[in-house]
Amino acid sequence: MSINRRNFLHLSTGLCLASALPSVQLNAQIEKKMNELKIERVTVNLGLEKPFRALHISDTHFCFADERENQRKRNLAAARSRYFKNYEVNFDAALAYAQKNSHLLLHTGDLIDFVSEKNLEVVEAKFAGQNCFVSSGNHEFSQYVGEAKEDAAYKAQSFERVQKAFPNDLTFCSRIVNGVNFVAIDDVYYDFTADQLAKFKEEVKKGLPIVMLCHVPLFTPELYDYSMSRGAGCAYVTGAPAEKVAGYSAHRREQQTANEPTLEFMAWLREQSMVKAIFCGHLHCFWQGQFSPHTRQYVVAANYAGNAYEIEFK
Repeated sequence: MSINRRNFLHLSTGLCLASALPSVQLNAQIEKKMNELKIERVTVNLGLEKPFRALHISDTHFCFADERENQRKRNLAAARSRYFKNYEVNFDAALAYAQKNSHLLLHTGDLIDFVSEKNLEVVEAKFAGQNCFVSSGNHEFSQYVGEAKEDAAYKAQSFERVQKAFPNDLTFCSRIVNGVNFVAIDDVYYDFTADQLAKFKEEVKKGLPIVMLCHVPLFTPELYDYSMSRGAGCAYVTGAPAEKVAGYSAHRREQQTANEPTLEFMAWLREQSMVKAIFCGHLHCFWQGQFSPHTRQYVVAANYAGNAYEIEFK
């Protein structure tokens, strides 16, 4: 199989030199937003000989739609843009910050708010040539936001179209950077599959420290309690035990009840000493805590509001 430019970028295992990347076109608005980013700084100790840094963002929610879409989708774009407001300039500011500081850019889902031609074109253009690694979010495959039951069949309607715009595989992907194995995995509908577990087991065999990226945070009692305290009526976490979802509404209970492959994946993951950190989004808030004795979980607040984690891996 011939390797085109996009596949070459997918297979790259080293950090790109910042000077080799196309720069974000800085204007006064982006520069101002870059200085206003709400960045929380964290350190992940991995015993590296050569420390490096990354910028972690999530939940940008691009809301672009043009004349190629029907009126319903254009109306949706207008309504959602009023809610998410500065989504593009805050993404550009985060990208500019990552470039300025030679950081790897990590994005953990909901880069777009719904599927549209313009959204996907913008994604492809902004990621082109960038030093980035991503996982998918549920909105990556949303047609009109909440209009239908979202499951594997629903995702399949747009998966190939969406995948073409993104810089790496959205179901499961590994990239090694400076001796750290970054593994991005899809849990956008609150589940994992047996195939994902088999692939993750192969990554553990490589013997490198693993940093996992996913969209939906993984259940812990502490995160469950925190998320429930926010008043949404459900915790929006993957792998919650049946007794924890029993009080959800019927829709949320069906959506977020963990199936057997998910529970098996979660139990296995808790035992993996090589999995050092999990970075995720979805909740639109900052939170961090232990997932297991070996693994700390970090939830980042929404990028559309200018939030980010700056991570030092050392």
